[in-house]
Amino acid sequence: MKQELSNTALSNIISDILIHYKIGHICICPGSRNTPLTLSFTKNKKFKCTSYIDERSAGFFILGIAKSLNQPSVVLTTSGTSVANLLPSIIEADLSRTPMIAITADRPKSLLNTGENQTIKQNNIFKNFIRDSIHIDLSDNNSIENIYAQLDSAINKSIGTIGKNSPGPVHINISFDEPLIDKNTSYEIDINLSKKSKYYNNFMLPKCNYPIIICGQLNTDSQSDMIISLSEKLNCPIFADPLSQLRFDKKHPHIFSYYDYYIENLSIKPDYIIRFGSKPVSKKLNKFLNSYKNTQIILLSEYARYNDDSYVITVKDINGIETLNQHNKNLLNHITDLEHKSRKILEKYCTNEYFFEGNILYQLLNQFKNHDNLFIGNSLPVRTLEKFCPNLDKKIMVYSNRGASGIDGLIATAIGTAYSHTSKTTLILGDISFFYDSSSLLIANKYKIDINIIVINNKGGQIFSKLPYAKNNIKDFEEFWTTPVNLSIKKISQLYKANYTVLNSIEKINKGLKTALRKSGINIIEILCDFNKTLEIEQKIEKEF
Repeated sequence: MKQELSNTALSNIISDILIHYKIGHICICPGSRNTPLTLSFTKNKKFKCTSYIDERSAGFFILGIAKSLNQPSVVLTTSGTSVANLLPSIIEADLSRTPMIAITADRPKSLLNTGENQTIKQNNIFKNFIRDSIHIDLSDNNSIENIYAQLDSAINKSIGTIGKNSPGPVHINISFDEPLIDKNTSYEIDINLSKKSKYYNNFMLPKCNYPIIICGQLNTDSQSDMIISLSEKLNCPIFADPLSQLRFDKKHPHIFSYYDYYIENLSIKPDYIIRFGSKPVSKKLNKFLNSYKNTQIILLSEYARYNDDSYVITVKDINGIETLNQHNKNLLNHITDLEHKSRKILEKYCTNEYFFEGNILYQLLNQFKNHDNLFIGNSLPVRTLEKFCPNLDKKIMVYSNRGASGIDGLIATAIGTAYSHTSKTTLILGDISFFYDSSSLLIANKYKIDINIIVINNKGGQIFSKLPYAKNNIKDFEEFWTTPVNLSIKKISQLYKANYTVLNSIEKINKGLKTALRKSGINIIEILCDFNKTLEIEQKIEKEF
């Protein structure tokens, strides 16, 4: 469907109408999906842009500006739970009759109810506390005139010049499809509607030569043995996500961890895919799944409706899968060879000689004891774990907040995990995630909960440095994307009466971490690392594949 507007053009329209109403203050919360708006706002000298990592606090910050000026001010967020974090400030703006504009970036509507990462129902999310809510999606083929009219009406309702309502907050939700940054004034958008799956209690797997099993996040390990048994029956490989509970305690020749390095170059292709759990962490693995949408993909799930569109058939449980034959081992042997080669390359870099985030995660896992719990943070940590976590003999349960993939509440959730377990729980997260939710340490302090918190401090949200647009030498990239926070983790630890350790080398991790992890109470271990060094070593690794 041919569209009149690009992401860039739409963002500039929004900038123009804000300028028309002399709305100049914008607080930008860093993210990827809101990039077109961030670029438009920061390039325009008529806006006074600020940046803050915590959407909840950013909302109240903008509220204070709006109160003092008696004029709407703007808070901008990316998609997912970042939007929901604006609710407290929006309620205050409603009850205090303060004009405030919340602009939130959203994923395309075609991704709703598909299990797509960081995709929630954002449209009209604040319906009980706002003067107006509009949703703009270029796939609706809105005219420029209609978009202008919707924006104009919303701003006037915020000011209080339309109707009988007093001034207050409004919500402008904008869907952006990829590529986020574009140069053309028009482009094509294909709307991919979710498939309707067929649901079976029992399913006879048809004859196929090269089946494969893919396991995403599983909240328990109750199915692990059955999944392995099925792979043995089918002579097929298992691509095990780090959250699948299969990479730990299940040293089986059919379980593979390093598929990210070779999945795009398989010389033997699967002809049937059997899936367990949520969508995997790996972007390459999800791309691989999407390329097989026209092939039979079976999802094993107790739910008839699973929010995921990368399958055709749903089978209630693993016992409902019946097979006709022993299947060809060629694909299994092929992947075994690729996995072995990948492991040799990666292990070469996971030594004391190389200090980078992949090796940090690799060495940290070696310090875990049997039956420990791992809570892994979003953004870079979970992706680093996915690429560098091997199969281990230790029994470790892995937890993560991958529903909406937000960084909010990671510490609080991990503390809840520790509270409900007798085994030691270790949270691994980045510095931005730590600062975001550090106040939750009060809970652990109050209830004297034993928890390890390992902060990989690479000076900001460096995941944005890996995205394509980071290579464009964007002005103020650090200010509006990576947003480093120059606060002392040591002093925060002291504030919450936590034990504090700082480590800055692989040698120190291997020598000092064991003692630090076994102390009672709150243990905060800060690992200082240079992200440029991480990028340099990762590039060296990629060249070997």
